[in-house]
Amino acid sequence: MMFLKQLSNLALVQTPIIALEYYSADRLKVLSSFYDCASERCLPVYYWNTGYATLQQVQCSNKHLENLGVHSNLTCVSDASSQKYNNDCILSKTELSVESDVLQFLLENDCPGIFLLEDILESGDSEQSLVRRYSQLANAFFELKGRSTEQYWVLLGEYIQLPSKLRPLIPRFKCPLPDSLEVGVIIDKFCDRNCSLDFGLDAVAALKRLVVSSLGLPTAEIELVLERSLLVTTSVVQIAQLVLEHKISQLRDQGLEFMANPDVPCAGGLDLLDAYLDDVGKLSDSNAEKYHLKPPKGMLLWGPPGTGKSLSAKLAAKKLGRALLAASWGNILGSSHPDRALYKILETADNLGGCVLFFDDFDKGFSGWESNADGGVARRLSQKLLTWMQEHESPVLMLATVNRLEMLPAELIRRFDDGGIWFVDLPHSGARYEIFNLHLAKYFKEQFGPGKENPWSDRQWYSLLSDYAGATSAEIAIAVKRCAERAYCEGRPGSIELAHLRYQRTQFVLSSERSSEDIQGIRNKASYARPTASSDTSRFAACEQELFEYKPPTYDLSEGDAV
Repeated sequence: MMFLKQLSNLALVQTPIIALEYYSADRLKVLSSFYDCASERCLPVYYWNTGYATLQQVQCSNKHLENLGVHSNLTCVSDASSQKYNNDCILSKTELSVESDVLQFLLENDCPGIFLLEDILESGDSEQSLVRRYSQLANAFFELKGRSTEQYWVLLGEYIQLPSKLRPLIPRFKCPLPDSLEVGVIIDKFCDRNCSLDFGLDAVAALKRLVVSSLGLPTAEIELVLERSLLVTTSVVQIAQLVLEHKISQLRDQGLEFMANPDVPCAGGLDLLDAYLDDVGKLSDSNAEKYHLKPPKGMLLWGPPGTGKSLSAKLAAKKLGRALLAASWGNILGSSHPDRALYKILETADNLGGCVLFFDDFDKGFSGWESNADGGVARRLSQKLLTWMQEHESPVLMLATVNRLEMLPAELIRRFDDGGIWFVDLPHSGARYEIFNLHLAKYFKEQFGPGKENPWSDRQWYSLLSDYAGATSAEIAIAVKRCAERAYCEGRPGSIELAHLRYQRTQFVLSSERSSEDIQGIRNKASYARPTASSDTSRFAACEQELFEYKPPTYDLSEGDAV
């Protein structure tokens, strides 16, 4: 890890305490990097976390401890207690017990060395103990700078949040996830070590798939998963699948879900949105960068429930050729560490090599925005999200759906201006016709499949579309599915008649009728957004009609009166 080598050589010279965020799987690499740095300066390295009762000394397995100039207070090492992690680095137990307070011990002892302290800001039992640690760190900063002995502290953790009084004193660094080039190097080394790998017919495609599957994982974790996969298979394609399954499991633990592909090829009636997504795909091409053009960073889909907003997100990811990651803003706010949850989600999305980050029902997470009912958590996290949307350069399209746009803070809405705010309305007659045929072709291929002549006349379709006037695309999909279930249970699978759909319409109340005022209130504000569908020009479009035909009066010129 070149980053760690640069950090250990430069940052420690300028300040006695630094904070380093890293992934636990990379612990060995962190220890080795700081050991190499300390060896050049003839300093010992110690490691501690709450799982150890004593300080652990980091040393090379083929060198003696005496060569490091260890302080006499910390020198007693038991070979039997040494833990060998790799060919170069081991942890050795010292006699120093730090069960009480490791920070207080380091403050009271003038011991040279680099001290790697893991999760030191999370090990407190109470808010009072955390405040004490903050004060200890502030005291240590000024004391260590005044000491003649070289002593450096490194605060380690997956996520480190420093209080305001420590931020000017302790710089925070982050050990980044490997990018595609670095992952490619890891994969190449793995392949060189294992000559028995089966690359299949297309070795280039297999390697590319393995690289894509590994993106978003820490370096050491990629290496571990690859080695474990060899116990199951030597096929590179199957190894890529195992790595992907591992990554999906890890993302799920972070509150992210890989969403499946849509069950229909398109969203009926959303032609304007579909055309815009085609443009987004073109702007994502590397050639667009030559003209200083970039795809949008965010899009907002607004409209009544059930109108196809979530389906549009799936289709957008499919059209752009990107993975669709679903995150819940409500789950982030409800987690025990909401700042950490959002941080990990955004970092993972940045390192997947291109994805669509999807927030469904985004507005529900901002109900306490104005009142600060949640203690200001939503406001703080929103500010972080605002900054990320403005500054990130990774190929991530954030796509959010909302039912009530007014619930979102105005400054957050503005971040979606580049991709636009799109209104997904109730489908008109032409759109309902398209939606019906999409789902009929899915369940009744013999009657409505590709190349089949539509079995129903325009008059029949007109009556059906009239029955379903005001229905959402989700309600139409459910009605067709219920007809398919009924047909299968009655022993006529794959067969449907018009009467079956008309009957299903009598079995539920439209959401536009149940919540007519709410939905109409949403639709009344549609002028604030871009329409996802053009006006209905189908043969089923409602024609403008006049209630009374206007006839101009005629005059009898001889009499001068109107007739």
